[in-house]
Amino acid sequence: MNDTTASALDYRLVTRYGPWALVTGAAKGLGAEFSNQLAREGFSLVLVDVDRPALEAQREALVERYSCDIRSVVLDLSREDFLSDLLPQIEGLAINLLVNNAGIAKIGSFLPQDKEFLLSQLHVNTRAVMLLTHEMGNRMLARGDRHGGIIIVSSGAAWAGAAMNANYSATKAYDLIFAESLWDELRDEGIDVLGFMPTVTDTPGYQSERPATGRVAVMSAEITVRQALEALGKSPSLFVDKRTRVIHRILRTVLSRAALIKLGSKSLRSIFREAR
Repeated sequence: MNDTTASALDYRLVTRYGPWALVTGAAKGLGAEFSNQLAREGFSLVLVDVDRPALEAQREALVERYSCDIRSVVLDLSREDFLSDLLPQIEGLAINLLVNNAGIAKIGSFLPQDKEFLLSQLHVNTRAVMLLTHEMGNRMLARGDRHGGIIIVSSGAAWAGAAMNANYSATKAYDLIFAESLWDELRDEGIDVLGFMPTVTDTPGYQSERPATGRVAVMSAEITVRQALEALGKSPSLFVDKRTRVIHRILRTVLSRAALIKLGSKSLRSIFREAR
């Protein structure tokens, strides 16, 4: 590693969860930032993404900057047989950290959307998460060294339904409950699990939805990912941004479920009015 001296956090992460980490959706956005920070902290990486040019560009940039061992796997996680392609490419690697980051988001009314797209969204956001967690978790247990970590990227959308975001919100609710359940189930086995809920984050995916500027506070991917890595092993789930956590806690206390849904729906319609 040829960057800067590892911090106390870096040492904890790579010691407990190294030497290898697997990151899905690693070519852009939060996935790219996860791979950036983990490479800086001394991990060897398996980067998984469906976008070959972006994935290769990310791999080359990380190798040049950190001189770390990186394998890139071009893979469509919506395929039913994706594991049969992935597993031969990671055989023999001690992957003790899994970051289930890949996800498909799209703002828009539910009924007009194409069924194939909705199924792909369901498969990537939930089915792939479940299968990868099952496979990698069992491999962590089989090694018997009692150290492993799994981050499942959910969303603030998991807290309540909202118009214009029905299928996505539902998949992220699955991710959150799945992660929180495994947090308790696996912690005595030495595997830390975190359900991570980013708030609105400045990523290419977010910008592609043409949000109205100034309508909402937008966090940087760097700060968002750093908070996730710091929370792993400390909490079953984390909603990024303390201010947003407090606001959501208050709203969930004082508003009825119907009022909360209406408020979230109004906010989405306002922020993404062009995407409608």
